[in-house]
Amino acid sequence: MFTPKGDVVVLPQGATIIDFAYAIHSEVGNKMIGAKINGLIAPIDSVPKNGEIVEILTSTGSKGPSRDWLKLVKTGEARNKIRQWFKREKRSENIEVGRDEVDREFSRFPRSCTEQQKNEIVTNVAHRLGMKEADDLYNTIGYGGIATGKIASKLRDEYDRVVKLDAAALEIITAEQVKVTPVRYRNTGGIIVDGEPGCAVKYAKCCNPLPGDSVIGFITKGYGISIHKRDCPNVIKAMKSETNLDRFVNAEWDLEPGAQSKPLYEAGIIIIAENTVSLIVQITSLLADMKVSILEINTRRRTDRDIIIALTVACKDTSHLDSIVSRLRSLNHVIKVSRGI
Repeated sequence: MFTPKGDVVVLPQGATIIDFAYAIHSEVGNKMIGAKINGLIAPIDSVPKNGEIVEILTSTGSKGPSRDWLKLVKTGEARNKIRQWFKREKRSENIEVGRDEVDREFSRFPRSCTEQQKNEIVTNVAHRLGMKEADDLYNTIGYGGIATGKIASKLRDEYDRVVKLDAAALEIITAEQVKVTPVRYRNTGGIIVDGEPGCAVKYAKCCNPLPGDSVIGFITKGYGISIHKRDCPNVIKAMKSETNLDRFVNAEWDLEPGAQSKPLYEAGIIIIAENTVSLIVQITSLLADMKVSILEINTRRRTDRDIIIALTVACKDTSHLDSIVSRLRSLNHVIKVSRGI
């Protein structure tokens, strides 16, 4: 094959006009808008024959190559140059394309997962591949730098870790590495039961309700009224039995201004982080700076490089807890922070 100036371009059998353009120069391929073979307009996926003259038509107004070209070209040189263009020019578009491909991979898994779980899974895979964040992996998939099939086993491996971990609700967390003597904060006020303030209540340990949570009371035999979050799994289970329905009472937080200083309530926090020497020091120092009391801290190994930390802290309400969780997420080496039991 020849250029209009008579230069010879050698390409393998089956190579297309797109391969021809990129063999001349990357910019020729990137700015191509059409082509001629022996002076006649030809589709860019045409396969020129030996001895034919190929002219590449370019424009500075070209939007660049199409992703479909990756399926049409026959040479690795052309394919790599197209990928490099998308990597450089279309990161945001690549991320969307990559995310769609990963979502299709997730659809093959037996159980759906939340957006938070999915982000953790993809981020973990990105770290395993030496990338900083999930978007870097989405970008690489989007521009064709790595096929989704190549990371399918890694996605499934992390899926099994994360989803099984969350499904277990961290019910088996033992204090193996760090333990402090717990100091319990309890309050018998702050709740209005069936319109009556100041009732003696206890706060259920299964869900640790906080002011700001929607709550409900449950009359327990011999222990008075137990306050639960309305979405507590134990409440949902108990409501399925008609014999329990009469034991539920309306409850709400007493948020009257001018009341005494806010009491403190127990709240659980689950942290998943890389296991570094300074991690526990960082966490305890941050909470000390925030004047947050640690009531319990238990840890256990999650993988060879990660650990799970279960904290119980004293806080005022859901807003206070949200600020604590937000600050913990900012620490180096922390992968995930969520409200626990």
